[in-house]
Amino acid sequence: MDLRERLRLLKAAGAARAAADRAPRAAAPLPFDRARPQTGPAGEPLPFRLCDGLEGELVPTGAGSAFRLESRHPLTEHRGPLPLGWPLDLPAAVWPRLGRVAPEFDIRRAVFLDTETTGLAGGTGTYAFLVGLGFFEGDHFVVRQYFLRDYPEEEAMLAAIEADVAPFTCLVTFNGKSFDWPLLETRFRMARRRPPLAGAPHLDLLHPARRLWRDRLGSCSLQDLERNVLGEYRVGDVPGSQIPALYFEYLRTGDASPLAGVVEHNRLDILSLAALAGRMGQMVADPLGPTPDGELLCGDDLYQLGRLFEARGLLADALACYQEARVRGAASVTEAVLLRRLSFAYKRAREQRQAVAIWEQMVESGGLALFPYIELAKYHEHVTRRYDLAEALTARALAVAEQRRSLTAAGGQAEYREVLHRLERLRRKRQRSSV
Repeated sequence: MDLRERLRLLKAAGAARAAADRAPRAAAPLPFDRARPQTGPAGEPLPFRLCDGLEGELVPTGAGSAFRLESRHPLTEHRGPLPLGWPLDLPAAVWPRLGRVAPEFDIRRAVFLDTETTGLAGGTGTYAFLVGLGFFEGDHFVVRQYFLRDYPEEEAMLAAIEADVAPFTCLVTFNGKSFDWPLLETRFRMARRRPPLAGAPHLDLLHPARRLWRDRLGSCSLQDLERNVLGEYRVGDVPGSQIPALYFEYLRTGDASPLAGVVEHNRLDILSLAALAGRMGQMVADPLGPTPDGELLCGDDLYQLGRLFEARGLLADALACYQEARVRGAASVTEAVLLRRLSFAYKRAREQRQAVAIWEQMVESGGLALFPYIELAKYHEHVTRRYDLAEALTARALAVAEQRRSLTAAGGQAEYREVLHRLERLRRKRQRSSV
């Protein structure tokens, strides 16, 4: 065979390979047949097994069938120190105090929600391929999970979720206000369906959790709170960063077995959400008393509860927590920081005498805290009209500011100038008053 003939054959082979690459490839077979009957007799759910560990049922909807898994947990089952049913026994007033929800928030009619998605960017290209719902039903806490077997089934999944949440009036999530619920609302709108629970009271536990534990724990992910607050440890859990890739691999190969761990991850998230609601609700309901396991809250937790109550305008509760935190000791903040919070809460509550007593005690004991000198000076300037005392205290504050400036460059110069300006203003005011 001459060179010309060899080149012709090689060219033909290359063209054939290129054509094969351009031809559409058949999708990997999924572990179900869309032509197969999707419901049981009379439209009842049909038992369905996706793979080992993913046994559930096909739920009929007007848009097709949705694959659902369900687990039921007795209210006496513990996840952490409290039984799952504990939130039902807490006063209704707890939830607005914890999470700024409307007074009509009712934990008995709340649905706990968590999603697993194809990405964290959000937007119209991100799908929720697993939606977990939890709710109280009789003497059980029920977890229902809807798994998207393939993208064309999304509308059926959304229809089934809509039917499930119809009896409920409230939402409980963890970071759901920023991610899970807006994403689901987008998916409903993309399917030209009205999102359910529009405008419903929404308790997002991430925000009060950060208020309570960020300073002490650093990270406030749900899994971190499981370990450090609930005392629960997962074994063999699927890292969240791997979950989208596992779903894409399932769509490519049709093998759902690696997703059994993802479904378990989601189920545990829902259970932890309910347990965390009970734990946080108990802290808000009775901060000074013993917890159900007989322990008292530590000073750090009481200090952060005080901050939570103060942010809600509940000054009497905040003061009680700050005072007891001082007794029990708070390792995450200094004594000066705690006293600042306590004295300012007294000031806001118009209990001036208690605030002044704290500032006087701190001034007498020395230290480099600047605020007690400034606050006492303000008190004597505006309340007692003792300008001489106000000037003397501000002069002492200037000396403290000078020490602070020599120890740290961050803000020290600006702080010093501010105190100096205050002292000069007081001196002018005192001179005018003496004329």
